Amino acid sequence: MKSKIIFRLIVFILISGGTALHLQGSPQDPGVTFDKGVSLYSDGDYNGAIEEWEKLVYSGYISYDLYYNLGNANFKDGSMPGAILYYEKALLLRPFNEDVKYNLEIARSYITDSFESLPELFLLRWYKMMSLIFHSNTWAIISLVAFVASLAFILLYLFSVRIGIKKISFLTGLLMLIISLSAISLSYQNSVLTRKKQNAIIFAPAVTGKSSPDESGKDLFLIHEGTKVRIEDELGGWYEVRLSDGNVGWIPGESLTKV
Repeated sequence: MKSKIIFRLIVFILISGGTALHLQGSPQDPGVTFDKGVSLYSDGDYNGAIEEWEKLVYSGYISYDLYYNLGNANFKDGSMPGAILYYEKALLLRPFNEDVKYNLEIARSYITDSFESLPELFLLRWYKMMSLIFHSNTWAIISLVAFVASLAFILLYLFSVRIGIKKISFLTGLLMLIISLSAISLSYQNSVLTRKKQNAIIFAPAVTGKSSPDESGKDLFLIHEGTKVRIEDELGGWYEVRLSDGNVGWIPGESLTKV
């Protein structure tokens, strides 16, 4: 278990803006709150550290360092669902980080359920990973810059009299247009993965998946805390979830927490 704690004052970054902001209802000084959590963690008061750092989470702060440390604190405190939840959140911000991947696998080894995942197409998995390389706003900026560049090269193509320049400007303009469309697509995919919260972690000790969104539905499967599910639909306080093995069923909303 790589449980290194980051003993430095972090700058909390909001996905929506890309800069550290003070939110309405947020702690007066997020740096002080974070450092207090660090001190509690160092003293072995993992539950106290979790309480301090979650004040920042509930206020809307988004940061890899914050999520990673919360994952470590929950692991130390014996809460595997909490550890998995925050490691998953951290992984969305840094999908190629080996430390969080390693810690996530360790935390998963402590949970009850183990399902054989359905294979995902390589291109789809690659597309999702690509979208997480940059923030959705960064992808949008890349798209805009590439689109403006494509217009400039198209104008050069239209008004140039030299055949060589026409060919180069046409091909370059077409390439810039493809980059622009690809970047806006990756921006949307990043938003889906990081903001729409389609995945969730089970926090109830055990919950039964039903065939309908009520207690009278037929029992379909039994899952336990720490299991990751994908949210497919929501109705009347119930969520239709899909397990990694493809099974689908309805569970009460209070039994899960969205990633």
